[in-house]
Amino acid sequence: MTISSPAQLRADNAALVRALESAQARVRYLKAALAVMTGLVAALVAYLVVGNLDASPLTVLGSSATSFVVATGFVFTLQEKMGRP
Repeated sequence: MTISSPAQLRADNAALVRALESAQARVRYLKAALAVMTGLVAALVAYLVVGNLDASPLTVLGSSATSFVVATGFVFTLQEKMGRP
């Protein structure tokens, strides 16, 4: 077993901290991408369902936009409540 010097341990610790911060930044990006994609799916489903009910184009667009906002916000809220980084 080799014994590392304090300077080497500090350098290793700094490298690990940088790697952890980089990983956390990627996780935040992926969480946002997941929320937006979920919102897009909800908007598409709302567009198809309301569009097939012979609603006006403005109603279809409004329900689609509302579904996007609600689904995206819901996913962000779930992620926050789960307490993940």
